[in-house]
Amino acid sequence: MHLKLLVLHFCQWCNASPWGHGVRDSVWLFPFVEIFHLLALGVLGGTILIVNLRLLGFRFQSEPVAELAEDVKPWMLGSLAVMLVSGFFLFCTEAVKMYDSAAFHFKMIFLLLAIVFTFTIHRKLVTADDARFSRFWRAVAAVVSLILWACVGLGGRAIGYYGT
Repeated sequence: MHLKLLVLHFCQWCNASPWGHGVRDSVWLFPFVEIFHLLALGVLGGTILIVNLRLLGFRFQSEPVAELAEDVKPWMLGSLAVMLVSGFFLFCTEAVKMYDSAAFHFKMIFLLLAIVFTFTIHRKLVTADDARFSRFWRAVAAVVSLILWACVGLGGRAIGYYGT
């Protein structure tokens, strides 16, 4: 019960913050921030898709998985950072509304799961020597990764359609 009240107070603070007012009350700032959020989502999705297609053995088979993952890592980390920062600014514009949004909760749960999975289990399978893990476990990790990140995107898209 205390956690729920704490989260509500945080949402109220975000709503009343200079970021909440600034982005919400500006004619151009909200679309500007949203454009960066969506562009970062596209780049992040592309890097995730490239690495997971390689793990599944569908594309880029001439390049080792670890090398491919290392090549796209700066793009992945940069786009994730832009997505998180711009997402926070967008959240601040309707934080109290998001407090009661099932779609927002869905997105945040899967975002947390996707980030934790990506930087733990998935990373271990991607950066390990090819002979260390079987093809089966690499495929499982790729499919789980794709499902988690797809759920993040679907949850984000659902926010606009499912009111509180």
